[in-house]
Amino acid sequence: MVRVAILGASGYGGSELLRLLGAHPEVELVGFSSRAYAGRPLSAAWPHIDVDTPFSEVEEAVAEAELVFMALPNGISMELSPRLLEEGRRVIDLSGDFRLPPAVFERWYGMEHRSPGWYEEARYGLVELFRADLPGARLVANPGCYVTAATLALAPLVAAGLDGEIDISAMSGVSGAGRDAGGTAFAEVNENLKPYKPAGEHRHTAEIELNLARVRAQGPEPRTHGPARERPLVFTPHLVPMTRGILVTAFVTLLRQVTADGLRELFADFYENEPFVRLTAELPQTKGTYGSNTVWISQRLDERTGRVVVFAAIDNLVKGASGQAVQNMNVVYGFPETAGLQTHGIWP
Repeated sequence: MVRVAILGASGYGGSELLRLLGAHPEVELVGFSSRAYAGRPLSAAWPHIDVDTPFSEVEEAVAEAELVFMALPNGISMELSPRLLEEGRRVIDLSGDFRLPPAVFERWYGMEHRSPGWYEEARYGLVELFRADLPGARLVANPGCYVTAATLALAPLVAAGLDGEIDISAMSGVSGAGRDAGGTAFAEVNENLKPYKPAGEHRHTAEIELNLARVRAQGPEPRTHGPARERPLVFTPHLVPMTRGILVTAFVTLLRQVTADGLRELFADFYENEPFVRLTAELPQTKGTYGSNTVWISQRLDERTGRVVVFAAIDNLVKGASGQAVQNMNVVYGFPETAGLQTHGIWP
């Protein structure tokens, strides 16, 4: 049993970690913290959980932990993680603090990176593409939610060298903005659909580009490393009036011709035996992934324009955050990769 603590357990990501880790056969949850709810019972933040154990301060929450999940706002993990790592603990960070090279992070996140030396220690936790990096890792950077869906949608095409111009349109439920986010009041989002941070403004753009550069360097076998060749892409996110879920629609100009059958075979070969990748001819729906750690991917060849359209759906709080973090933990410790995780969504 791995002794685990959750920092930031009163946020949406923290809530999903509580749910998933509470049912994990290899985990003992020994502490959880919240700045907003410190000293108050868990049920004060999450009334659906009938537990009166109080939220602890950080020091008490991590005192017995071997592994700490950081479900905290950007900028906090880079300050807390180095000390925890130096004390011999492992860290899985759900924020953006260790996903990008420090100089790139500072440009896209608009803040100084206060632990740049630890970036080289971090392993990027997109298991389906970079699984070989993770066993025994001390510090894991959990990918962004949009990034997860977009990268997995595009990786087979990129690895095969088929991708020319890439244009991504993505839609997310309101929980992606976090529990304390402004501008997500019911009156603002209900019966409303709006784009935000378009034209290269959203910070996940850089993370998607870096991931695809790594895939481009690896080629069709997603297990090794090589020099990354970044290529700009268009990423346009939208906020939709639902609680959770992400749907990505990616438009790809092909560099050479491919048949519809060849396209299906390409994706099937690339994701063969991946437990959390569902490839079907049916078009993805976010409700089909609700509560699961699965990404649902489907593709279409537009023979009239010579472009490929790839669709991907995930639950932004599970495969896009906490479920992926648990999947990373499973690989780090050598547990069965599916331990504590669901491959089927909840319907309706």
